Amino acid sequence: MKNKYKLLINLSGEMKKIYEKSYKEEKYDLLVNEDGIIIAKKTNGDNINIEHEELIIRTLSSMAKKYTKVGFLYIDLTKVINSILDNIENDEEIRIADKRITWPIRQEITKKIVDKSKKASFD
Repeated sequence: MKNKYKLLINLSGEMKKIYEKSYKEEKYDLLVNEDGIIIAKKTNGDNINIEHEELIIRTLSSMAKKYTKVGFLYIDLTKVINSILDNIENDEEIRIADKRITWPIRQEITKKIVDKSKKASFD
């Protein structure tokens, strides 16, 4: 089973505390915990390239900071990050702006924003 990754953007102070507590109880590692953004990971014993994962997380954190005006977003990035890790598994030189990293993440965030706006328009 693959590792699980969760992204939360635009958390208020109280919501952030609730999610932090919840993730600690569920034994998630908080990879990023700053300014209304949480990136959490639950390890399932998968042998992955830590350097590649750190690069993806840095990219994800940087991208998440650009979506401050869309309101609260909760995104399960398990499939996206695991597929990126599989795609770049054998590459030695990966850059932070590599399209194989940024494109799938941007697509997933955009998809969540669109889904959120569709739900809001039906309410």
